[in-house]
Amino acid sequence: MWNRRLWLIVSASTVVRLMVAAATGLGVDESYAVTVARPLSWSYFDHPPLHFWMAGGMTWLTGDTRALAVRLPFVLAFSVTLWAIGRLGQHAFGARAGALGALSLVCTGVLGLTTGTWVLPDGPLVMCASLAALMLAPLLFNTANPTRDPATTNSWLRWGVVGVLLGGALLSKYHAVLYGAGILLFLLTTESGRRQLRTSGPWLAAAIALLCTVPVLWWNAEHGWVSFTFQGARAATTAAWSIAPFVENVVGQALWLLPWMAVPFAVALGRAIASGRTDVRQWFFACLALVPVCVFTVITLGGARGLPHWQAPGWLFAAPLVGRMLDRAITRDVRWPRWWLPMAAGTWLTLVLILGSHVATGWLSPHIAVLSAPADPTLDAFDWRALRDSLSVRGIDIRDGVTTRSWIQAGKLGVALGATTPIMCACDDAHHLLFRYPATVFPRLVVEHVQPWKRGWQPASVALTGQLGPLDSLGTITLARSGQPAVSLAVYRLALPETQAQAASGSRSFRR
Repeated sequence: MWNRRLWLIVSASTVVRLMVAAATGLGVDESYAVTVARPLSWSYFDHPPLHFWMAGGMTWLTGDTRALAVRLPFVLAFSVTLWAIGRLGQHAFGARAGALGALSLVCTGVLGLTTGTWVLPDGPLVMCASLAALMLAPLLFNTANPTRDPATTNSWLRWGVVGVLLGGALLSKYHAVLYGAGILLFLLTTESGRRQLRTSGPWLAAAIALLCTVPVLWWNAEHGWVSFTFQGARAATTAAWSIAPFVENVVGQALWLLPWMAVPFAVALGRAIASGRTDVRQWFFACLALVPVCVFTVITLGGARGLPHWQAPGWLFAAPLVGRMLDRAITRDVRWPRWWLPMAAGTWLTLVLILGSHVATGWLSPHIAVLSAPADPTLDAFDWRALRDSLSVRGIDIRDGVTTRSWIQAGKLGVALGATTPIMCACDDAHHLLFRYPATVFPRLVVEHVQPWKRGWQPASVALTGQLGPLDSLGTITLARSGQPAVSLAVYRLALPETQAQAASGSRSFRR
Protein backbone atom coordinates (compact mmCIF):
# COMPACT_ATOMS: atom_id res chain seq x y z
CA MET A 1 0.00 0.00 0.00
CA TRP A 2 2.71 2.48 0.96
CA ASN A 3 4.64 1.69 -2.23
CA ARG A 4 1.59 2.80 -4.21
CA ARG A 5 1.32 5.90 -2.03
CA LEU A 6 4.93 6.77 -2.79
CA TRP A 7 4.13 6.69 -6.51
CA LEU A 8 1.02 8.78 -5.86
CA ILE A 9 3.11 11.38 -4.00
CA VAL A 10 5.66 11.51 -6.83
CA SER A 11 2.96 11.73 -9.49
CA ALA A 12 0.91 14.43 -7.74
CA SER A 13 4.02 16.53 -7.11
CA THR A 14 5.06 16.17 -10.74
CA VAL A 15 1.68 17.37 -12.00
CA VAL A 16 1.73 20.45 -9.73
CA ARG A 17 5.29 21.34 -10.69
CA LEU A 18 4.51 20.95 -14.39
CA MET A 19 1.63 23.38 -13.95
CA VAL A 20 3.93 25.88 -12.22
CA ALA A 21 6.58 25.38 -14.92
CA ALA A 22 4.07 26.15 -17.65
CA ALA A 23 2.30 29.06 -15.95
CA THR A 24 5.25 31.14 -14.74
CA GLY A 25 8.08 32.77 -16.66
CA LEU A 26 11.76 32.07 -16.23
CA GLY A 27 13.48 33.76 -13.29
CA VAL A 28 16.72 35.71 -13.60
CA ASP A 29 19.05 32.76 -12.93
CA GLU A 30 17.02 30.57 -15.26
CA SER A 31 17.01 33.13 -18.07
CA TYR A 32 20.74 33.62 -17.70
CA ALA A 33 21.34 29.85 -17.84
CA VAL A 34 19.24 29.46 -20.99
CA THR A 35 20.99 32.42 -22.64
CA VAL A 36 24.60 31.43 -21.95
CA ALA A 37 23.89 27.75 -22.67
CA ARG A 38 24.04 28.70 -26.36
CA PRO A 39 26.56 27.85 -27.69
CA LEU A 40 27.42 24.88 -25.48
CA SER A 41 30.68 25.09 -23.55
CA TRP A 42 32.78 22.51 -21.72
CA SER A 43 32.06 24.42 -18.51
CA TYR A 44 30.83 27.82 -17.40
CA PHE A 45 31.82 30.80 -15.30
CA ASP A 46 29.23 30.26 -12.56
CA HIS A 47 28.85 26.48 -12.28
CA PRO A 48 29.86 23.19 -13.86
CA PRO A 49 28.08 22.53 -17.14
CA LEU A 50 25.34 19.92 -16.62
CA HIS A 51 22.33 22.16 -16.05
CA PHE A 52 23.48 24.48 -18.86
CA TRP A 53 23.74 21.45 -21.14
CA MET A 54 20.24 20.35 -20.13
CA ALA A 55 18.78 23.80 -20.85
CA GLY A 56 20.71 24.19 -24.09
CA GLY A 57 19.78 20.69 -25.18
CA MET A 58 16.08 21.35 -24.67
CA THR A 59 16.36 24.62 -26.60
CA TRP A 60 18.03 22.77 -29.47
CA LEU A 61 15.52 19.88 -29.42
CA THR A 62 12.38 22.01 -29.21
CA GLY A 63 13.58 25.18 -30.94
CA ASP A 64 11.95 27.03 -28.07
CA THR A 65 13.03 28.89 -24.93
CA ARG A 66 9.61 28.89 -23.30
CA ALA A 67 9.56 28.02 -19.63
CA LEU A 68 7.90 24.60 -19.86
CA ALA A 69 10.24 23.42 -22.61
CA VAL A 70 13.47 24.22 -20.78
CA ARG A 71 12.15 23.33 -17.32
CA LEU A 72 10.80 19.90 -18.27
CA PRO A 73 14.01 17.91 -17.60
CA PHE A 74 14.39 19.63 -14.23
CA VAL A 75 10.83 18.78 -13.21
CA LEU A 76 11.40 15.16 -14.20
CA ALA A 77 14.80 15.09 -12.47
CA PHE A 78 13.19 16.03 -9.17
CA SER A 79 10.54 13.36 -9.65
CA VAL A 80 13.41 10.87 -9.82
CA THR A 81 14.86 12.47 -6.69
CA LEU A 82 11.56 12.05 -4.83
CA TRP A 83 11.36 8.41 -5.84
CA ALA A 84 14.98 7.79 -4.79
CA ILE A 85 14.51 9.48 -1.40
CA GLY A 86 11.34 7.46 -0.84
CA ARG A 87 13.09 4.21 -1.75
CA LEU A 88 16.02 5.10 0.51
CA GLY A 89 13.64 5.64 3.41
CA GLN A 90 11.87 2.37 2.66
CA HIS A 91 15.16 0.48 2.57
CA ALA A 92 16.33 2.00 5.83
CA PHE A 93 13.18 2.40 7.92
CA GLY A 94 10.23 0.73 6.19
CA ALA A 95 7.64 1.42 3.49
CA ARG A 96 5.57 3.95 5.42
CA ALA A 97 8.62 5.90 6.60
CA GLY A 98 9.90 6.12 3.03
CA ALA A 99 6.65 7.51 1.66
CA LEU A 100 6.33 10.00 4.52
CA GLY A 101 9.91 11.15 3.96
CA ALA A 102 9.15 11.81 0.30
CA LEU A 103 5.99 13.70 1.26
CA SER A 104 7.93 15.87 3.72
CA LEU A 105 10.42 16.70 0.96
CA VAL A 106 7.60 17.77 -1.36
CA CYS A 107 6.28 20.17 1.28
CA THR A 108 9.49 22.19 1.57
CA GLY A 109 9.89 25.46 -0.29
CA VAL A 110 13.44 25.48 -1.59
CA LEU A 111 13.56 21.76 -2.47
CA GLY A 112 9.95 20.88 -3.20
CA LEU A 113 9.34 23.86 -5.49
CA THR A 114 12.39 25.79 -6.70
CA THR A 115 14.84 22.88 -6.96
CA GLY A 116 11.99 20.73 -8.26
CA THR A 117 10.94 23.12 -11.02
CA TRP A 118 13.48 25.78 -11.96
CA VAL A 119 16.45 25.66 -14.32
CA LEU A 120 19.07 25.45 -11.59
CA PRO A 121 22.15 23.29 -10.95
CA ASP A 122 20.51 21.93 -7.80
CA GLY A 123 18.07 19.81 -9.83
CA PRO A 124 20.59 17.42 -11.41
CA LEU A 125 22.77 17.70 -8.28
CA VAL A 126 20.17 16.26 -5.89
CA MET A 127 19.00 13.70 -8.45
CA CYS A 128 22.50 12.29 -8.91
CA ALA A 129 23.23 12.44 -5.17
CA SER A 130 20.03 10.68 -4.14
CA LEU A 131 20.52 7.94 -6.74
CA ALA A 132 24.13 7.50 -5.58
CA ALA A 133 22.93 7.11 -1.99
CA LEU A 134 20.31 4.59 -3.13
CA MET A 135 23.01 2.54 -4.83
CA LEU A 136 25.23 2.73 -1.74
CA ALA A 137 22.65 1.82 0.87
CA PRO A 138 22.60 -1.97 0.26
CA LEU A 139 26.39 -2.03 0.52
CA LEU A 140 26.52 -0.16 3.81
CA PHE A 141 23.42 -1.39 5.61
CA ASN A 142 24.75 -4.92 5.83
CA THR A 143 23.30 -7.79 7.80
CA ALA A 144 25.28 -9.58 10.50
CA ASN A 145 26.70 -11.82 7.78
CA PRO A 146 27.45 -9.49 4.86
CA THR A 147 28.83 -12.31 2.69
CA ARG A 148 25.24 -13.48 2.24
CA ASP A 149 23.92 -10.08 1.31
CA PRO A 150 23.08 -10.34 -2.44
CA ALA A 151 23.84 -6.66 -2.95
CA THR A 152 27.53 -7.27 -2.18
CA THR A 153 27.92 -9.91 -4.91
CA ASN A 154 28.67 -7.29 -7.57
CA SER A 155 29.83 -4.55 -5.21
CA TRP A 156 32.50 -3.29 -7.61
CA LEU A 157 29.82 -2.73 -10.26
CA ARG A 158 27.61 -0.94 -7.76
CA TRP A 159 30.51 1.26 -6.69
CA GLY A 160 31.21 2.01 -10.35
CA VAL A 161 27.66 3.26 -10.81
CA VAL A 162 28.07 5.35 -7.65
CA GLY A 163 31.16 6.90 -9.22
CA VAL A 164 29.25 7.83 -12.38
CA LEU A 165 26.44 9.36 -10.32
CA LEU A 166 28.84 11.32 -8.13
CA GLY A 167 30.52 12.46 -11.33
CA GLY A 168 27.14 13.70 -12.53
CA ALA A 169 26.74 15.56 -9.25
CA LEU A 170 30.18 17.14 -9.70
CA LEU A 171 29.18 18.19 -13.21
CA SER A 172 26.12 19.88 -11.68
CA LYS A 173 27.47 21.92 -8.79
CA TYR A 174 30.63 22.17 -6.72
CA HIS A 175 28.50 21.26 -3.67
CA ALA A 176 28.97 17.64 -4.71
CA VAL A 177 32.42 17.64 -3.11
CA LEU A 178 30.65 17.89 0.26
CA TYR A 179 28.55 14.82 -0.54
CA GLY A 180 31.79 12.97 -1.17
CA ALA A 181 33.08 14.20 2.18
CA GLY A 182 29.89 12.95 3.86
CA ILE A 183 30.28 9.50 2.32
CA LEU A 184 33.92 9.40 3.42
CA LEU A 185 32.90 10.42 6.95
CA PHE A 186 30.48 7.49 7.10
CA LEU A 187 33.04 5.04 5.70
CA LEU A 188 35.66 6.09 8.24
CA THR A 189 33.38 6.02 11.27
CA THR A 190 31.50 2.72 10.80
CA GLU A 191 32.58 -0.91 10.71
CA SER A 192 30.76 -1.62 7.45
CA GLY A 193 32.31 1.49 5.94
CA ARG A 194 35.85 0.59 6.94
CA ARG A 195 35.27 -2.87 5.51
CA GLN A 196 34.35 -1.27 2.19
CA LEU A 197 37.46 0.92 2.28
CA ARG A 198 39.55 -2.25 2.28
CA THR A 199 38.07 -3.15 -1.10
CA SER A 200 38.62 -1.52 -4.48
CA GLY A 201 35.02 -0.24 -4.68
CA PRO A 202 35.29 3.21 -3.07
CA TRP A 203 38.53 3.97 -4.87
CA LEU A 204 36.99 2.96 -8.19
CA ALA A 205 34.05 5.28 -7.51
CA ALA A 206 36.37 8.15 -6.60
CA ALA A 207 38.44 7.66 -9.76
CA ILE A 208 35.36 7.62 -12.00
CA ALA A 209 33.89 10.69 -10.30
CA LEU A 210 37.14 12.62 -10.74
CA LEU A 211 37.35 11.54 -14.38
CA CYS A 212 33.92 13.08 -14.95
CA THR A 213 35.27 16.48 -13.88
CA VAL A 214 37.77 16.67 -16.78
CA PRO A 215 35.57 19.10 -18.80
CA VAL A 216 35.34 21.43 -15.80
CA LEU A 217 39.06 21.32 -15.09
CA TRP A 218 39.96 21.72 -18.77
CA TRP A 219 37.75 24.77 -19.25
CA ASN A 220 38.94 26.41 -16.03
CA ALA A 221 42.59 25.81 -16.89
CA GLU A 222 41.97 27.56 -20.23
CA HIS A 223 40.29 30.52 -18.50
CA GLY A 224 42.49 31.20 -15.49
CA TRP A 225 40.48 29.07 -13.03
CA VAL A 226 37.89 31.84 -13.04
CA SER A 227 34.99 29.66 -11.87
CA PHE A 228 36.83 28.46 -8.77
CA THR A 229 37.94 32.01 -7.99
CA PHE A 230 34.39 33.31 -8.31
CA GLN A 231 32.80 30.63 -6.14
CA GLY A 232 35.60 30.78 -3.58
CA ALA A 233 35.14 34.53 -3.19
CA ARG A 234 31.41 34.07 -2.53
CA ALA A 235 32.12 31.83 0.45
CA ALA A 236 35.18 33.71 1.70
CA THR A 237 35.20 34.83 5.32
CA THR A 238 36.44 38.15 6.64
CA ALA A 239 38.81 38.86 9.47
CA ALA A 240 35.96 40.01 11.72
CA TRP A 241 33.91 37.25 13.34
CA SER A 242 30.26 38.10 13.85
CA ILE A 243 27.15 36.35 15.10
CA ALA A 244 24.76 38.48 13.01
CA PRO A 245 25.41 36.77 9.64
CA PHE A 246 25.08 33.40 11.37
CA VAL A 247 21.68 34.27 12.83
CA GLU A 248 20.51 35.73 9.51
CA ASN A 249 21.61 32.59 7.70
CA VAL A 250 19.89 30.20 10.12
CA VAL A 251 16.67 32.21 9.92
CA GLY A 252 17.02 32.28 6.13
CA GLN A 253 17.34 28.50 6.00
CA ALA A 254 14.14 28.15 8.02
CA LEU A 255 12.31 30.52 5.68
CA TRP A 256 13.55 28.73 2.57
CA LEU A 257 12.54 25.34 3.95
CA LEU A 258 9.32 26.92 5.33
CA PRO A 259 9.31 27.34 9.13
CA TRP A 260 6.80 24.54 9.86
CA MET A 261 9.02 22.19 7.85
CA ALA A 262 12.34 23.45 9.19
CA VAL A 263 11.51 22.44 12.78
CA PRO A 264 10.89 18.71 12.13
CA PHE A 265 13.81 18.59 9.69
CA ALA A 266 16.15 20.08 12.30
CA VAL A 267 14.79 17.86 15.09
CA ALA A 268 15.11 14.69 13.01
CA LEU A 269 18.66 15.52 11.96
CA GLY A 270 19.59 16.50 15.51
CA ARG A 271 18.32 13.19 16.87
CA ALA A 272 20.26 11.25 14.25
CA ILE A 273 23.45 13.10 15.14
CA ALA A 274 22.83 12.52 18.85
CA SER A 275 22.32 8.78 18.26
CA GLY A 276 25.66 8.66 16.48
CA ARG A 277 26.90 5.35 15.13
CA THR A 278 24.57 3.27 17.32
CA ASP A 279 22.04 3.35 14.47
CA VAL A 280 24.05 2.99 11.27
CA ARG A 281 21.07 3.81 9.06
CA GLN A 282 20.38 7.14 10.73
CA TRP A 283 24.09 7.88 10.81
CA PHE A 284 24.32 7.39 7.03
CA PHE A 285 21.77 10.11 6.36
CA ALA A 286 23.23 12.32 9.08
CA CYS A 287 26.68 12.19 7.45
CA LEU A 288 25.29 13.12 4.04
CA ALA A 289 23.24 15.99 5.47
CA LEU A 290 25.66 17.23 8.10
CA VAL A 291 28.61 18.28 5.94
CA PRO A 292 26.80 20.69 3.55
CA VAL A 293 24.60 22.12 6.31
CA CYS A 294 27.47 22.67 8.74
CA VAL A 295 30.04 23.99 6.26
CA PHE A 296 27.80 26.68 4.78
CA THR A 297 26.39 27.64 8.18
CA VAL A 298 29.70 27.78 10.06
CA ILE A 299 31.41 30.00 7.47
CA THR A 300 28.90 32.74 8.29
CA LEU A 301 30.52 33.05 11.72
CA GLY A 302 33.58 34.33 9.89
CA GLY A 303 31.62 37.16 8.34
CA ALA A 304 30.68 35.43 5.07
CA ARG A 305 27.08 36.23 4.25
CA GLY A 306 26.57 33.24 2.02
CA LEU A 307 23.09 32.41 0.84
CA PRO A 308 20.64 30.44 2.99
CA HIS A 309 19.67 28.07 0.18
CA TRP A 310 23.23 26.77 -0.12
CA GLN A 311 22.49 24.28 2.68
CA ALA A 312 19.42 22.87 0.90
CA PRO A 313 21.27 19.94 -0.76
CA GLY A 314 22.22 18.83 2.74
CA TRP A 315 18.68 19.10 4.09
CA LEU A 316 17.65 16.75 1.27
CA PHE A 317 19.01 13.79 3.24
CA ALA A 318 17.17 14.80 6.39
CA ALA A 319 13.91 13.89 4.63
CA PRO A 320 14.24 10.11 5.27
CA LEU A 321 14.95 10.93 8.92
CA VAL A 322 11.75 13.00 9.08
CA GLY A 323 9.92 10.05 7.55
CA ARG A 324 11.29 7.77 10.26
CA MET A 325 10.29 10.23 12.99
CA LEU A 326 6.76 10.50 11.61
CA ASP A 327 6.44 6.74 11.22
CA ARG A 328 7.49 6.08 14.81
CA ALA A 329 5.16 8.80 16.11
CA ILE A 330 2.19 7.33 14.22
CA THR A 331 3.04 3.85 15.52
CA ARG A 332 2.94 5.21 19.09
CA ASP A 333 -0.40 6.89 18.27
CA VAL A 334 1.04 10.39 18.80
CA ARG A 335 -1.41 12.97 17.49
CA TRP A 336 0.71 15.71 15.97
CA PRO A 337 1.61 13.94 12.67
CA ARG A 338 -2.08 13.44 11.92
CA TRP A 339 -2.74 17.19 11.81
CA TRP A 340 0.74 18.37 10.82
CA LEU A 341 0.97 16.36 7.58
CA PRO A 342 -2.32 17.64 6.07
CA MET A 343 -1.47 21.16 7.26
CA ALA A 344 2.00 21.06 5.67
CA ALA A 345 0.74 19.68 2.36
CA GLY A 346 -2.27 22.01 2.23
CA THR A 347 -0.22 25.09 3.11
CA TRP A 348 2.42 24.25 0.51
CA LEU A 349 -0.20 23.79 -2.20
CA THR A 350 -1.99 27.00 -1.19
CA LEU A 351 1.23 29.03 -1.30
CA VAL A 352 2.13 27.55 -4.68
CA LEU A 353 -1.27 28.45 -6.12
CA ILE A 354 -1.29 31.99 -4.68
CA LEU A 355 2.28 32.90 -5.62
CA GLY A 356 2.22 31.07 -8.95
CA SER A 357 -0.99 32.78 -10.06
CA HIS A 358 0.36 36.18 -9.00
CA VAL A 359 3.60 35.66 -10.92
CA ALA A 360 1.54 34.80 -13.99
CA THR A 361 -1.08 37.55 -13.71
CA GLY A 362 -0.04 40.11 -11.06
CA TRP A 363 -3.47 39.89 -9.38
CA LEU A 364 -2.08 40.73 -5.93
CA SER A 365 -0.45 44.01 -7.00
CA PRO A 366 -3.48 46.26 -6.25
CA HIS A 367 -3.80 44.74 -2.78
CA ILE A 368 -0.19 44.47 -1.50
CA ALA A 369 2.10 47.48 -1.86
CA VAL A 370 5.36 45.50 -2.00
CA LEU A 371 3.96 43.56 -4.98
CA SER A 372 3.07 46.66 -6.97
CA ALA A 373 4.76 47.22 -10.32
CA PRO A 374 7.33 48.27 -11.33
CA ALA A 375 9.24 47.21 -8.18
CA ASP A 376 7.33 43.92 -7.72
CA PRO A 377 10.06 41.28 -7.09
CA THR A 378 7.98 38.62 -8.85
CA LEU A 379 8.53 40.52 -12.11
CA ASP A 380 11.90 38.76 -12.15
CA ALA A 381 9.88 35.82 -13.53
CA PHE A 382 8.09 37.94 -16.14
CA ASP A 383 9.15 37.05 -19.68
CA TRP A 384 10.12 39.89 -22.03
CA ARG A 385 9.01 37.96 -25.14
CA ALA A 386 6.81 40.77 -26.43
CA LEU A 387 9.96 42.87 -26.88
CA ARG A 388 10.97 41.09 -30.08
CA ASP A 389 7.70 41.93 -31.84
CA SER A 390 7.79 45.50 -30.51
CA LEU A 391 11.28 46.04 -31.94
CA SER A 392 10.23 44.50 -35.25
CA VAL A 393 7.20 46.80 -35.54
CA ARG A 394 9.50 49.79 -35.05
CA GLY A 395 11.87 48.50 -37.72
CA ILE A 396 14.75 48.04 -35.26
CA ASP A 397 17.28 45.44 -36.45
CA ILE A 398 18.64 43.15 -33.71
CA ARG A 399 20.80 40.89 -35.88
CA ASP A 400 24.04 42.75 -35.11
CA GLY A 401 23.61 42.12 -31.40
CA VAL A 402 22.28 43.75 -28.27
CA THR A 403 24.09 44.83 -25.15
CA THR A 404 22.71 45.77 -21.76
CA ARG A 405 23.69 46.87 -18.25
CA SER A 406 23.88 43.61 -16.26
CA TRP A 407 24.07 39.85 -16.66
CA ILE A 408 20.54 39.65 -15.23
CA GLN A 409 19.09 41.84 -17.99
CA ALA A 410 21.22 40.03 -20.56
CA GLY A 411 19.61 36.75 -19.54
CA LYS A 412 16.11 38.14 -19.94
CA LEU A 413 17.01 39.60 -23.34
CA GLY A 414 18.56 36.35 -24.52
CA VAL A 415 15.35 34.42 -23.83
CA ALA A 416 13.19 37.15 -25.38
CA LEU A 417 15.17 37.75 -28.56
CA GLY A 418 16.17 34.17 -29.35
CA ALA A 419 19.32 32.20 -30.03
CA THR A 420 20.24 34.02 -33.25
CA THR A 421 20.72 37.41 -31.58
CA PRO A 422 24.14 37.99 -29.96
CA ILE A 423 23.64 39.20 -26.37
CA MET A 424 26.44 40.99 -24.53
CA CYS A 425 26.92 42.92 -21.32
CA ALA A 426 28.56 46.34 -20.91
CA CYS A 427 29.38 45.73 -17.26
CA ASP A 428 32.19 44.68 -14.96
CA ASP A 429 30.27 41.61 -13.74
CA ALA A 430 29.39 39.89 -17.01
CA HIS A 431 29.74 36.30 -15.74
CA HIS A 432 29.87 33.81 -18.64
CA LEU A 433 28.75 36.47 -21.11
CA LEU A 434 32.39 37.52 -21.09
CA PHE A 435 33.38 34.37 -22.99
CA ARG A 436 30.59 34.00 -25.55
CA TYR A 437 31.67 36.17 -28.50
CA PRO A 438 34.98 37.31 -30.01
CA ALA A 439 35.93 40.97 -30.27
CA THR A 440 34.77 41.02 -33.90
CA VAL A 441 31.16 40.75 -32.72
CA PHE A 442 30.10 44.18 -31.54
CA PRO A 443 26.55 45.25 -30.63
CA ARG A 444 24.87 48.17 -32.31
CA LEU A 445 21.87 48.26 -29.98
CA VAL A 446 21.50 48.88 -26.25
CA VAL A 447 18.41 47.77 -24.32
CA GLU A 448 18.10 48.43 -20.61
CA HIS A 449 15.49 47.86 -17.93
CA VAL A 450 14.43 51.30 -16.68
CA GLN A 451 14.72 51.10 -12.87
CA PRO A 452 14.62 54.64 -11.41
CA TRP A 453 13.50 53.32 -8.00
CA LYS A 454 16.95 51.79 -7.47
CA ARG A 455 19.45 53.91 -5.59
CA GLY A 456 22.07 55.46 -7.85
CA TRP A 457 20.39 54.37 -11.07
CA GLN A 458 21.34 56.30 -14.20
CA PRO A 459 20.05 55.82 -17.76
CA ALA A 460 22.35 54.08 -20.21
CA SER A 461 22.72 57.32 -22.16
CA VAL A 462 24.67 58.60 -19.14
CA ALA A 463 26.18 55.46 -17.63
CA LEU A 464 27.50 53.83 -20.82
CA THR A 465 28.70 56.84 -22.81
CA GLY A 466 32.25 56.39 -21.54
CA GLN A 467 32.30 52.80 -22.79
CA LEU A 468 30.29 52.96 -25.98
CA GLY A 469 30.28 56.60 -26.96
CA PRO A 470 27.10 58.63 -27.50
CA LEU A 471 23.80 56.75 -27.65
CA ASP A 472 20.80 57.77 -29.74
CA SER A 473 17.51 57.09 -27.99
CA LEU A 474 14.98 55.01 -29.94
CA GLY A 475 12.30 55.36 -27.31
CA THR A 476 10.92 53.26 -24.47
CA ILE A 477 8.92 50.04 -24.81
CA THR A 478 6.56 49.10 -21.99
CA LEU A 479 5.65 45.44 -21.59
CA ALA A 480 2.36 44.55 -19.91
CA ARG A 481 1.30 41.73 -17.60
CA SER A 482 -2.44 41.01 -17.75
CA GLY A 483 -2.98 44.37 -19.42
CA GLN A 484 -1.11 46.35 -16.75
CA PRO A 485 2.31 48.02 -17.31
CA ALA A 486 5.00 45.78 -15.88
CA VAL A 487 8.46 46.45 -17.34
CA SER A 488 9.81 49.51 -19.18
CA LEU A 489 12.74 48.98 -21.54
CA ALA A 490 14.73 51.86 -23.01
CA VAL A 491 16.25 51.26 -26.45
CA TYR A 492 19.33 53.04 -27.85
CA ARG A 493 21.47 52.82 -30.96
CA LEU A 494 25.20 53.52 -30.91
CA ALA A 495 25.82 56.92 -32.49
CA LEU A 496 29.49 56.32 -33.39
CA PRO A 497 30.54 54.19 -36.36
CA GLU A 498 31.37 50.63 -35.31
CA THR A 499 35.17 51.03 -35.43
CA GLN A 500 35.08 54.14 -33.24
CA ALA A 501 32.62 52.54 -30.82
CA GLN A 502 34.89 49.53 -30.49
CA ALA A 503 37.82 51.79 -29.74
CA ALA A 504 35.76 53.63 -27.11
CA SER A 505 34.76 50.42 -25.39
CA GLY A 506 36.91 49.60 -22.38
CA SER A 507 34.78 46.66 -21.26
CA ARG A 508 36.28 43.17 -21.37
CA SER A 509 32.72 41.93 -21.74
CA PHE A 510 33.05 42.16 -25.53
CA ARG A 511 36.18 39.98 -25.74
CA ARG A 512 36.68 36.27 -25.47
